[in-house]
Amino acid sequence: MEGVYRQRIYRLSRFGLAAIWFYHGLVPKLLFGSAQEVEMNSVLLPFVGERMALVTSGIAEVVFAVVLLVFFRARWPCYVTILFGTLASVAILIALPHLYTEAFNPFSINLSIILLAIINLMSAE
Repeated sequence: MEGVYRQRIYRLSRFGLAAIWFYHGLVPKLLFGSAQEVEMNSVLLPFVGERMALVTSGIAEVVFAVVLLVFFRARWPCYVTILFGTLASVAILIALPHLYTEAFNPFSINLSIILLAIINLMSAE
């Protein structure tokens, strides 16, 4: 019975990760151009135009969501998620510390994807 639960946890955590990446790429970046996303991208990617940075990062996140599903059994997308979540959290904390006081902030979002990636890795067969 333990194997069945492990498989369910694996699937739920992988689909959850893909859903978070997909949503955060599509909704605040590509569809609505969230002011918070514009601010983060303009500060963290100053060498790219504001709109280009927003669109590029949005597309990259949507594509990464697809990668998580296409490479469903691969571990590397979870390691990429952990690395990205950690680096993004530190970069934003240094460059835009005021964002950590918002209700929906980089800490809670990145901690969620990091922990979900760890759960996915731990439940892999």
